[in-house]
Amino acid sequence: MRSDRLTSISAGFTLLEVVVALAVVTLGIIAGFNLVVQISAGSLHMKERTLAGWIASNEITRLRLSGEFPEVSQFDGDVEFAGSNYRWRATVSETGVEDLRRIDMDVAYADNPDQVIGRSTGFISPTAPPRLGGSGWDAAGESGPGAPENVEGENDQAVDSDQPGGNEQAGETQPPENQGDTEGNQ
Repeated sequence: MRSDRLTSISAGFTLLEVVVALAVVTLGIIAGFNLVVQISAGSLHMKERTLAGWIASNEITRLRLSGEFPEVSQFDGDVEFAGSNYRWRATVSETGVEDLRRIDMDVAYADNPDQVIGRSTGFISPTAPPRLGGSGWDAAGESGPGAPENVEGENDQAVDSDQPGGNEQAGETQPPENQGDTEGNQ
């Protein structure tokens, strides 16, 4: 009878072993839940910062496109974006370069304007830069430092442009013309 009693006792878990196993499983579940919460909070924070960056970029672009050259000052405004209300604050400052201003744009929620969620910086000048293909680029390419007439000795050699590869005398080679139709007429 004694051997039957020992066999039945050693066949199961003690209450202490079950409690320790449950505690370990509970700690693992809590750690996993905290990880999910942290990832969700980080994702929400990145979304807020991304939206704030877009708002700041939009407002800086709006200032550039307005055609006005802002004075050194600070001003703000409200905007509704992606279903939420935001407040932006622009700080215009000197850059040390004539006719160039720096714009620091801070973005916060409208109901809590002191807690900045995103920042962006831009620069603005009273004149727009020349556009690609516009007359400003063509004129700049024909004069100024580095233009052919200003570089000594570069154009001293005669170049016969009627012969294929006519620039070979100046140390340059040109590819033969009309080797293939690039317009798709094959």
